[in-house]
Amino acid sequence: MNEQANFFERIKQTLPSYQNLAQSVADILGISINEAYKKIRGTSLLNINQITKLSDGFSIPFQYQPSQLPTVTFNYVSHSDQAEHMTEYLKEMLATMKQIQKSKQKHITVTSDDVPIFHFFKYPTLTAFKLFYWANNPSMQQFDFEKLPSSILDIALELHQVYLEIPSTEIWAKDTIHGTIEQIRYSFEAGHIGNKADAVAIVEQLRYCLTDISMYAIGSKKTIDNTHSFNWYHCDVLGGITYMVDLEQSMLCYNRFNTYNYLKTEDQTFCLQTKEWIKGLINKSMAFSGQGEKHRNKYLYQAFAECDKLIDEINKA
Repeated sequence: MNEQANFFERIKQTLPSYQNLAQSVADILGISINEAYKKIRGTSLLNINQITKLSDGFSIPFQYQPSQLPTVTFNYVSHSDQAEHMTEYLKEMLATMKQIQKSKQKHITVTSDDVPIFHFFKYPTLTAFKLFYWANNPSMQQFDFEKLPSSILDIALELHQVYLEIPSTEIWAKDTIHGTIEQIRYSFEAGHIGNKADAVAIVEQLRYCLTDISMYAIGSKKTIDNTHSFNWYHCDVLGGITYMVDLEQSMLCYNRFNTYNYLKTEDQTFCLQTKEWIKGLINKSMAFSGQGEKHRNKYLYQAFAECDKLIDEINKA
């Protein structure tokens, strides 16, 4: 019974305020409003077929874990590097982000040794390069911005905008920016970026991206809306790339691996342990947002200097 109540609570969190839960359940199951209320209250149990229909209709998995087994269930999300699959991958990501955005209470916490991907998506050439580099496809030896479908860039830009409107906390490592700079340097030196102008444009857009993040940090918010808060921290050592989502009554956890595939779980015990781990990281971290001007400026100055050095190397090559 408790699992059924939790299931409906998670469904409720994904619905916009104007959408009635009972009516939505009744429509999907083909039952009366009265019977839908009974299901939601738990006085009438869902059968397997109804659980499946609701899971498919709301894109919310029903989870059951035997109490005696300390196991965690993950969903594995991956894709191929073909353009049509990349488009579907980004569409699924956008649908997930919009679900989070619609929740009454939400917050995303990111721990990462690479700049969180949503920041890149504002800049088309930088986005195209990161997708090219991540694909790691032997048949794609040469970076060509013109080959990236405009539909992918449109979805990426929308993902960026949605992320701006979700309160977030980001914990970066010492080399978070350095990783992308080295990817650009390697790709240029290896001949994967054959055009100097493209290489310079990628680095310049990375600079613009960092400037944006600096502005978010100064105001501790990503837009003019104070509810779109932004907390930025620096920690010397991170244990992995994690996206932690806090909702009103539940949490989600995404662990990235193999570049940008990820494992997703809604196991609340696992999520709570991850949240406690993140709290420990924050306690050992240096704040960059708000009053952390001195340390933030030093960190960004070094990053900008690395960008300038790489642009100089490209122009002299």
